Amino acid sequence: MKFLCLPGAYGSADKFQVQLAPLVNELTSDGSATFRFVDAPCEAVPPEGFEDFFGKPPYYRFIEPDEKETGDTDVLSRIRDFPECDTAEDTMRELMKEGVASSVISTNRAIQFLFDIMDKEGPFEGIIGYSEGATVASTFLLAEQKRFEETGRKPQIKCAIFFAGWPPLDPSNYSMVLSDESDLMINIHTCHIIGSLDPYVAGSMALYNTCEPDTAYIFDHGKGHTLPREKGVIKELGDVIRTMMAEASA
Repeated sequence: MKFLCLPGAYGSADKFQVQLAPLVNELTSDGSATFRFVDAPCEAVPPEGFEDFFGKPPYYRFIEPDEKETGDTDVLSRIRDFPECDTAEDTMRELMKEGVASSVISTNRAIQFLFDIMDKEGPFEGIIGYSEGATVASTFLLAEQKRFEETGRKPQIKCAIFFAGWPPLDPSNYSMVLSDESDLMINIHTCHIIGSLDPYVAGSMALYNTCEPDTAYIFDHGKGHTLPREKGVIKELGDVIRTMMAEASA
């Protein structure tokens, strides 16, 4: 199975390939999967104080504010004070409340960017996203579903792997999709890799809640907003993903 791989904000294809190397090695060892890593289309600068966390440049993002010089805030600048509410959906609503800068232009561009890659290099049967990449991947899946409903063009992607993501955006109006206020649902097989110590785990759960529950796997590696690397954990995760791929291809 061929996967398109989307890095997190302020990452790059090369950095994500290093981060995901243990899982890539696990899934290529028996020919289960191949991987295509891509840079996001927007050049970026990490928030002040986070430069060391994201390593050396270049830095890229899929989603950025439509207007750089406004009083509204880039949503990623709010992660310093991530809210805690009763439900995952309430947490995301609190995070996205008034004052968040619009990002319609870059979101639309990111979705078209992925459609272009899939047309030129596909077919891709799977998609992988980490953090912002997971949000964009899930938004793309809804865009594929929308295109199918409108044109009858069958989606390429059969399954998705999300690492520490946030919920998708509605491809019709670019609002965040939350399961307690929207009927939109990702209808393919998904695997959600979360860390119970991730300060943003509510985002991962809100994403999980937008996916078809009968075909959604959840895997907790027990750490933070990172990708798992321990040999035993990778072996276990690889087996879960192989099961998902087999079911998605059946």
